[in-house]
Amino acid sequence: MGNLTRQIGEIERHLHKEEIISLAAQNAQTIIENGNRDILSVYVELKRYETYLKGLIDQLKIKALEKAKENGDDKFDYDDAIVRITHRVRWDFSTDSRWVGIHELLKEITTEKKDREDFLKENNNVPTVVDPETGEVVDSFELSKELTVGIAIQL
Repeated sequence: MGNLTRQIGEIERHLHKEEIISLAAQNAQTIIENGNRDILSVYVELKRYETYLKGLIDQLKIKALEKAKENGDDKFDYDDAIVRITHRVRWDFSTDSRWVGIHELLKEITTEKKDREDFLKENNNVPTVVDPETGEVVDSFELSKELTVGIAIQL
């Protein structure tokens, strides 16, 4: 896998996000066109790398934040990148009784919506019901659906 991916420090530092994505697309196209690799095997191995890198980033994030705070600014250039220290506030609205009531109502409606979706999926082919006197269609539906095919890798 080493010759398929760049090692840490081998991606040119001056490249911006869009350029890195473009570089990855070019490398992927080269792998596809070369034809001497099992693409599914490459994909599975890259998912392993993705999992590894996400874990590595999660473990280093707190120490990196501490290092960034030493700079004293919330936004600065570092190693050909822009570093931002973000501040987020998480509000707790549960002390407001009106908010709690709205929240509970929203949960009920969400459950009711999900139950209705399940019912409609189970009863998708409802026969057309016609009023015998007027000839008007009283009840008829068929849900439209779109099938999306993807790939999932479980490691």
